[in-house]
Amino acid sequence: TATPITINPTATATAITTTTSKREPSKVNSATLRFNNRLNQLAKNWDDSTAPKVEALLLDALEKYQLHLKEEESEQGGGESTPKTNITTTMIIPNTISFTNAITAWARCTRKDSAPRAQSLLTQMLHLYTSPDINTHGKWDHIKPNKISYNSVITAWARSNERGSARKAEELLRSMYEFYNNESGLDPACKPDARSFNAVINAVARSRDKNCADRAKFLLDEMGRLYNEGDDDLLPDALTFGAIINAYANSFEAGSSDKAAQLLMHMESLYSMGFEQAKPTTFVYNACMNAFAKDPLICVLNEVNTQQQEEGGDDEGGSNNSTRTTLNRAQKAEQLLDSMEKRYNDEKDWRIKPDIISYSTVINAHANSGTSNAGVNADGILRRMLHRYLMGDTKCRPNVIVFTAAIKAHSTSINATLSGLDESEDEASKFQKREQIKVSAKRCEDLLQELCLLYQLPGNDRSMKPTSVTFELVIGALTLAVDWEGVERISALREEGMLLRD
Repeated sequence: TATPITINPTATATAITTTTSKREPSKVNSATLRFNNRLNQLAKNWDDSTAPKVEALLLDALEKYQLHLKEEESEQGGGESTPKTNITTTMIIPNTISFTNAITAWARCTRKDSAPRAQSLLTQMLHLYTSPDINTHGKWDHIKPNKISYNSVITAWARSNERGSARKAEELLRSMYEFYNNESGLDPACKPDARSFNAVINAVARSRDKNCADRAKFLLDEMGRLYNEGDDDLLPDALTFGAIINAYANSFEAGSSDKAAQLLMHMESLYSMGFEQAKPTTFVYNACMNAFAKDPLICVLNEVNTQQQEEGGDDEGGSNNSTRTTLNRAQKAEQLLDSMEKRYNDEKDWRIKPDIISYSTVINAHANSGTSNAGVNADGILRRMLHRYLMGDTKCRPNVIVFTAAIKAHSTSINATLSGLDESEDEASKFQKREQIKVSAKRCEDLLQELCLLYQLPGNDRSMKPTSVTFELVIGALTLAVDWEGVERISALREEGMLLRD
């Protein structure tokens, strides 16, 4: 289980005492400044070859400096003395900035071993700073790790695809607090900040590990607790909240959408109190709507509802309650979209502007609702999106994903209507339901035909091209409607390759 993160309760604003040896440089010389600038420029590259070069340069300079110290000690008979001025002013003396530049280079490296290599450099820094017995000249205060050093390694683990990398980032955050409390002299330059927490929370949330969303939420709560205890640096941003909400959406756990909605409400509360960086963004809204769309509780409740209907459950039983809850999941996603549209229209803030993902997610929520009116509801959202696009909003440009989701919603309506057919019903009622099925199946075909026309227009790309899933959904819907002519039309359209463009 996760344990709370603690700050040394004896931390005060008193000056930090240091024990710098006479052999430690009192200030950075020009050679070291030039060296650090060179490493910094190299560390800006995003590739798989720069980081090893930067590390090699650093370790070479470190080896030469250590050799110089040993030679000097030998000349002085092992006693303490001031280094020769003409050497120490021209020699590269690796320091915290040097190591941090090398760590940053590994954090931006595309190699699989980037995170362990960054971690190794941090470990070497810690040994040089905290283990005076590894050399004869004492502790190296000029290679003292700071928050930037730690944050760069955390970022390297956060970007790593290595199994367990999120755990490593989480462990490093706790190690960072231990270093700050016990080794750094409570140096503010070493205290974890919002970037430290945000990077770890994002790593945990995106890890897809078991219970990753709850673990990330725990860290967020710890961040809030420490903030309330007086650490004003610890304030999560919208990206952090969004990562956790997205983790709940991808957890496929029953009730995950409720946890996501609670986080969104918390963001709204923080923003209303003046915390600008906690303002929900398009990404956050989309992630929360996605949580409602993917919540397996929707499917479970619909299955229970169908089973109770088949077993003859009456209207006063749980079936109607299940239907209402199922509807509410999709409706809550739609309400969030309504809120986004209204907020954007009022504030004109591009950070909360609905996009193609917003509309397709809500359409998908209706497609997953398992209700007979899923298709009608999806059509309403599709019309709103197309209206925005026709009014010049390029963020709402339609694609095959949106149309396929709408077709899936109509297929859901057909299946829900079929499951409600009862042979004991009167003929008029059964005829009405069969007509509803035909209408939904025809709408599936119309949506596919519309998508085909859009794809064939000049200037459109492959994002408009119907997929095999699109065709299968339409053929399946027409089959359920017993529209064999429609099945032949769509099969011919698919087989003749009418959608191919030169």
